[in-house]
Amino acid sequence: MKRFFGKVIGNEFMLYGEEQKHLAVLRLKKDDIILGISQDEFEYTCKIKSIGDKQTVCDIVKKEVCKHNPKSKLTLFQAFAKSDKLELITQKITELGATDLVIFESQYTVKKPNQNTKARLERITLESCKQCGRSLPVKIANFVSFDQMLKMLGDYDLVLFAYEKDTDIKNFDVENYKNIAIIVGSEGGFSEQEVKKLQLQNVKSFGLGKRILRCETAAIFSVGLISYMLNN
Repeated sequence: MKRFFGKVIGNEFMLYGEEQKHLAVLRLKKDDIILGISQDEFEYTCKIKSIGDKQTVCDIVKKEVCKHNPKSKLTLFQAFAKSDKLELITQKITELGATDLVIFESQYTVKKPNQNTKARLERITLESCKQCGRSLPVKIANFVSFDQMLKMLGDYDLVLFAYEKDTDIKNFDVENYKNIAIIVGSEGGFSEQEVKKLQLQNVKSFGLGKRILRCETAAIFSVGLISYMLNN
């Protein structure tokens, strides 16, 4: 069943914009059944009622809790990387069960964010939700500085830091935590000063093996590993 993002209004499900165009491309018609998702915890089985030039109206036949959403909060703090890498990270962590993405600037970031980056990543997580079956997209936060990121870490039960000088993948007992953060650096890694600041925050470092990984590989692997441990 094809999935579409839309808006719930009463007992109807509405499609607009790109989703409306996608429906036309698929040549769906009145009385066809689709699965609607509206960035909440539910998924809606819908029957197409009418197709207009600017919107499609569907009757909601059934409303169910989406079984594919993450069970625990898992936030990735990712140092700003090149656009194609950030897009890949956003797509894959949506599939793997992350709930939030916070992008921050660090000393060795080689690329700076622009005003279009956040909107682009929000579109990517929505499309990835349609592919993997989630109804809740990854929340993309406003970009922050390294020091601003440090101040946010107190909101988490457990904070893990992927550190290239730590080669051991430690067996953290993550099942007892419901709000976990993972910190991953950019292409240039972290400076020694930044590492010391992280260590002062009682952040637990962990390694990803003996090889040095690209930042996108480290981010995707870290989220996948912790998400697996959380049954997320």
